[in-house]
Amino acid sequence: MALKKDYTAESIKVLEGLEGIRKRFDIVELSRKIKKKGDILILSNELKIRPRILNSAINEGRILRLIPNIQRSKAGILSGLRTDREVTIFFKKYDLKYISPKTLISLIRQWKIEIQRNPLLLLSQDEHDLILGSLLGDASIRQREKNCCFRFSHSLKQRDYAKWKSDLLKQFGISEFRETKRKIKNHFINAIDFSTHTHQVFNYYRSLFYKYGRKTITENILNQLNPQSLAIWICDDGSYDNRQGYIVLCTNSFSLEEHKFMKEFFNTKFDLDPTIGFRDSKYYYLRFKQEDSKRLIEIIKPFIPKCMLYKIGGKNEQG
Repeated sequence: MALKKDYTAESIKVLEGLEGIRKRFDIVELSRKIKKKGDILILSNELKIRPRILNSAINEGRILRLIPNIQRSKAGILSGLRTDREVTIFFKKYDLKYISPKTLISLIRQWKIEIQRNPLLLLSQDEHDLILGSLLGDASIRQREKNCCFRFSHSLKQRDYAKWKSDLLKQFGISEFRETKRKIKNHFINAIDFSTHTHQVFNYYRSLFYKYGRKTITENILNQLNPQSLAIWICDDGSYDNRQGYIVLCTNSFSLEEHKFMKEFFNTKFDLDPTIGFRDSKYYYLRFKQEDSKRLIEIIKPFIPKCMLYKIGGKNEQG
């Protein structure tokens, strides 16, 4: 427990105010105790501190852990940066020693606007490609008040793939990673549901993909597609016909016009010419001829997780 020497568990009262917590606890050590959703409430009950006040102390302690010499008045302001990486990038960008608290507030406000315009200020290319490829598949961006979260669901047999995705996005905190059972038509499937915490950076993808509440395909989206994000798209929505050796992209949620747009894109960027198919009197999809499928596999194979090699006609590997 991160109690200071003159303070014991037997004498704990309900503490009021952030200053009271600072006097009685090492808030940097307190911040190390928060690993997952629910830990704040557990620690709040244990220490008899209101969750809201404890959360403020934890956030301040996180900043002091990352930037030990920062003034406390600025640590509280910097806690508005939600991830450790974000704090580190921001700290390298500005000389915080000579910036007033008032100016710091303005800079953080501007930073949040900037990452909603260009997420690569915060995200790695791998993270961006994962989000982009997944959203071309069945993943979604959900609006939560001001900011958004990233969500996906995979079948239980794709648990390793879901874990691979969640590990790549762990800096944003995981609010949900659980097994669930849902009914589709007349049968039930077991699935893994995943969601990040909300963050301003996901607002970019909400704006990029959603028009009037519906996910759409645009030139801006396809222009950002590269072999890695294409590999994720195939892992999410692709299937491989082992008998005839071709790949199908189950792009069922998109319109005929969007399929024509995607077909032209594949032709122009990757020299591939998929066929637009139609099934069940309502769904369109893209099918790559055998030779095009071989070419597509050459493009994406270096980026396919080992647990998803079956999507390109291979045998899954562990790890």
